[in-house]
Amino acid sequence: MEVEVTVRGAVPADAREHAEERIGSLDRLLDNTVSHARVVLTEEANPRIERSSRAEGEIDLNGPIVRASVADIEPIAAINQLAHRLERQLRRWIDRRTDLARRGVERAAGEWRHADFATARPDHFPRPPEEREIVRRKSFATHPLTPPEAADEMEALDHDFYLFTDVRTGADAVAYHRDDGRLGVIGPSTLDWSGESDGIVGEPSRMSGPTALQDAVAEMNMLNHRFMYFTNAETDRGNVIYTRYDGHYGLIEPASP
Repeated sequence: MEVEVTVRGAVPADAREHAEERIGSLDRLLDNTVSHARVVLTEEANPRIERSSRAEGEIDLNGPIVRASVADIEPIAAINQLAHRLERQLRRWIDRRTDLARRGVERAAGEWRHADFATARPDHFPRPPEEREIVRRKSFATHPLTPPEAADEMEALDHDFYLFTDVRTGADAVAYHRDDGRLGVIGPSTLDWSGESDGIVGEPSRMSGPTALQDAVAEMNMLNHRFMYFTNAETDRGNVIYTRYDGHYGLIEPASP
């Protein structure tokens, strides 16, 4: 696999070679689906940035693309983490492709197979709105992240969305899987979240300002969203409300005060 490495800042020469070797070795997991990989190594000059070595990478699978981004205190460690995250995503992609191929085998008309029940089953229990309770929990994100890092964490946990604090703006935001297959991030409507960066589509919150929890619940009851990001009027922090598998609502709040 051809690996294109771009360096920004004072990145040591051996780091470039290490990136070519570590990322290039991932082709052992694949057949001829890979055209090439791209890696960007950045060394921040600002001494205030503790994790000053950043490694970003993507592997083109002739259409689908897996991406990851990490930061560490030195470049070799960042590259090793990048290779680990990319490998984890590649293995999930391979597993999904194998599973889809297995399900796609032709069957006789009217033939039932075990997997059919899982495919037809709704994604949550259809509990009436008046019976839905709110179950609170904290976000898994314990420190500020960039949107690509939040997307990586979401992928690693196999979640549909991930609440985090954006390292650039200090605002709470949510990374999620869009219906078009791309990754998205939603933040407060008071900030400019529109556009696309690092392959992630930015969007402002559908709520124009701080929203009371009961109003967020009413919105969910009315429109039956998969999940909704809003700024909680009581805490002035970004929250995510979503429908749990048991039909109740889950409320994710930031881990940090």
